[in-house]
Amino acid sequence: METLSSIKLSRRTLIATAVSAGLIGTKFATAGDSVSADEKEKGPMGLVSVYDFGAVKLHSYMAPSFSAVVTTQIIETASELHVIDAQFVQSIAKEVRAYADSLGKPIAGVYLSHWHPDHLLGASQFEGIPFMTTEDISADCNRNEMTYLKRKEQFNDDTVLSLPKGTLQVGNNDWDGVKVVVNQINDCEAEHTLTFHIPEVGLMIVQDLMFNNAHSFPLGNHTNWISTLETIRNTEGLRLLGCGHGLPATTGAITDSIAYLKFQKAVFGNEKDAESASTALKLAFPHYEGQDSLRFISALYK
Repeated sequence: METLSSIKLSRRTLIATAVSAGLIGTKFATAGDSVSADEKEKGPMGLVSVYDFGAVKLHSYMAPSFSAVVTTQIIETASELHVIDAQFVQSIAKEVRAYADSLGKPIAGVYLSHWHPDHLLGASQFEGIPFMTTEDISADCNRNEMTYLKRKEQFNDDTVLSLPKGTLQVGNNDWDGVKVVVNQINDCEAEHTLTFHIPEVGLMIVQDLMFNNAHSFPLGNHTNWISTLETIRNTEGLRLLGCGHGLPATTGAITDSIAYLKFQKAVFGNEKDAESASTALKLAFPHYEGQDSLRFISALYK
C-alpha cells in the first residue's frame, strides 16, 4: 500500500431497460465483470493519500482498477474516525478496515454516499459499527437488495449483506467537535447522493459527483449533474474534493469533470450506436480508468 441523449428517460427506466436487454442483469454496479474470484488475498493493493488539514486529516483510499478505482474516504478527527463508503470487493474492504484500524482511533460511523453496489458491498467488514445514510438512500438500498445479492453471488462473496439505516440527518453534523455539513443531491449520477463539507478546512467529499481521471457513469442526468458541479465550484473557501473514483482533486478538476460530462452527453446525441459512443470516449480520454462502466451506454441505444 502506497501513501502519499436526447432520450428523455429516467435513470430507473434506463437501468430497467439494461436489465431486460440482458446487459447488466440484476448485477448493476459501476464496475464491469472484470472482478473475478481470483482476486483474493494478494496483500496491499490500494493507494492511500493523506492530507493533513490540522483540525482533521483525510485518508483517501483508492482501490485498484479491477475494483473500479472506488475511493473510500476516512475523516480523522482528534479522537475518532468517520468512514465514507465501504468499497466493492471484500478483499479491498478488508484492506480499508485494516488501514483504518492502523490509525489507532475508534471508527465512530460508516456513511453511504449513494446506493450503488460498488460503494456498499464491503460494509460487512465494519460489522458492529453504525452504518448510516439518509432515509432516501436507505430506501434506495432496500429497493435494490436483490441487486446486491446477485452481485455477491457473482463474486462468490458469502459475507452477510449489510444495509445502512436511514438515521443520518442532512445539515450540520458534529463529528468530534468538527462541523460537517451533509447535503443530499438528487438526480445526478444516482437518484440521491450525499456530500460532506467541512468548511473549516475547505474540504468537501463529493464521491460519485466527480470521477477523477476516470470515466463517469453514463446513465446519469447530465443536465442536473453539470449544474450541481457548477454550484460546488462556487463554494467559498473550497480547497480539496474527495472523489468517488480516483484520487482527491483540487477545485480546478471540477472544470475538467464538467467538460467530460458535456462531451459524454454530446457523444450520446451524435453517435449512432453504443459501440461508436464508447469508442469515441475512449479515444478522447485514452488514459482514463473505469472503461468497464462504459458498457452501460448500451442501455441508451435500446
